[in-house]
Amino acid sequence: MKKVQIMKLPSIFKKEGIEARKIYDKESALANVITIQPGFELPAHVTPVDVFMLVLEGKGVFTVGDESLELEKYELIEGPKNVPHGIKNTGDEPLMVLVLKAPRP
Repeated sequence: MKKVQIMKLPSIFKKEGIEARKIYDKESALANVITIQPGFELPAHVTPVDVFMLVLEGKGVFTVGDESLELEKYELIEGPKNVPHGIKNTGDEPLMVLVLKAPRP
């Protein structure tokens, strides 16, 4: 058994308003927790594998392909491989998102 304190893990990506931490890295899947500050966004990008994004805290607009939806805490959205996806924090608090990519890219 392994206990992980997410906020004590080192950042794997950090720029103004956005920080990511890798929480799981196995051949079968990769999981990160991304924190986006109010007013900031993770620009649309493409991954070579399927991805799902689960809101842990806050709210934001999630774009997958040509569609955009606002999600709040405990809501999830899927993104198919090779389809652009991005996230914008539209709330007043940090937006924390669990991002799972499977299989591991």
